[in-house]
Amino acid sequence: QVDAQGDCKINALNFQPGEELQYTVSYNWFVIWTEVGEISFSVRNAAIGKKPCYHLLGTGMTYPGWDIFFKVRDRYESWVNPKSLKPVYFKRKVREGGYEIDIRYIFNRNKGYALSSYIVNRKPEEKDTLSITECTFDVMSILYYARTFDYSLYKPEQVIPVTILLDRQLENVYFRYKGIEKVKIRKLGEFECIKLSVMLVAGSVFKGGENLTVWITNDKNRIPVYVETPIIVGSVKAKLVSFDKLIYPLDSRIK
Repeated sequence: QVDAQGDCKINALNFQPGEELQYTVSYNWFVIWTEVGEISFSVRNAAIGKKPCYHLLGTGMTYPGWDIFFKVRDRYESWVNPKSLKPVYFKRKVREGGYEIDIRYIFNRNKGYALSSYIVNRKPEEKDTLSITECTFDVMSILYYARTFDYSLYKPEQVIPVTILLDRQLENVYFRYKGIEKVKIRKLGEFECIKLSVMLVAGSVFKGGENLTVWITNDKNRIPVYVETPIIVGSVKAKLVSFDKLIYPLDSRIK
């Protein structure tokens, strides 16, 4: 699977080790929006064996006051090649209500497969060998890879296909470029943003289809500032509240 630019190579990175992004998560059921949790993303230098990597970490949690309703403690980690962003190793640890899942992938790109370990609700571990393509990403690395696209090459409604390894299945999904919009973020100001809709795979939380919408800064950083999506019950939105160690000036912020 290749993107609309012809391959899955990147020209330049939009982030650096040390970058941290923090978001608040709000939930809407019927008509009331309520802040229920937080999400954070970070990038660190690391190594797998003797090979240098970037460690991409994403965590999500509900606030203690909401744990009684639906406790969430999620952790997504991807160790990626620092030049291509292709994943070398991936770990997913999900704790959502009474649901638990632990997944690991070890990517062997030379031989075109990934070794997987899969444990659900503390049942016996399942291991498998999964075929992958040269341009297969995981759910963490694809977020950073999508930031590297040159969106000036696309026309509104144009689709950018990508391939991810999700729940032991290769999934062909896509980003759709929707154009440029201004977005106001409380306490941070107004930003000129690139608007994207994202094709999601139906699961235990998300509805399937092109329902997730994300606004990323229209500057060299390409950081997400606002995300919204319907879920199985209600809707969720995430707003940027803080950022640190961006690699470029935040030129998209409107003074």
